[in-house]
Amino acid sequence: MRGDVGVYSVFEQKLYRVGADDDRGIGVFARASYSPPDRNIIDYCADTGLEFVGLSDGRPKDKFGFAMAYAHVSPRARALDFDFRRLLTPDWPPRSFEGLVTAVYQYELRAGWTLQPNFRFIVRPGGGATGPLSAFPGKALKNAEVFGLRTVLKF
Repeated sequence: MRGDVGVYSVFEQKLYRVGADDDRGIGVFARASYSPPDRNIIDYCADTGLEFVGLSDGRPKDKFGFAMAYAHVSPRARALDFDFRRLLTPDWPPRSFEGLVTAVYQYELRAGWTLQPNFRFIVRPGGGATGPLSAFPGKALKNAEVFGLRTVLKF
């Protein structure tokens, strides 16, 4: 859409370093963004977390982290949900926000090869979304637990 813009900010800070190594230690991050609510489903969101990198001398490349995120559904998108309430059913769930809690561990199997299991708990997926053409129209998506496994091979 013409004229759509957005702003964001990122903050990262190392809280603790292991020796003189800039990569190893404990770090914190926070991010926030804003987009005009008349053009975007999500008008603002924020996330924050901690990461622990190479705290053990025996596992200097391993990483562990956890984070939380919040995404706010814009008033225009919520207004559409209330229109669906008036037109289709008074039980239509209005979207409001989506929340996320996640944890991840990156294990280096050998140089250049990592294995990364992760877990995510999503509160109100899609902001509490539903779809008029879905198998269950008017029913908000349930909270979700997602387990994942990722591997990266660099050569």
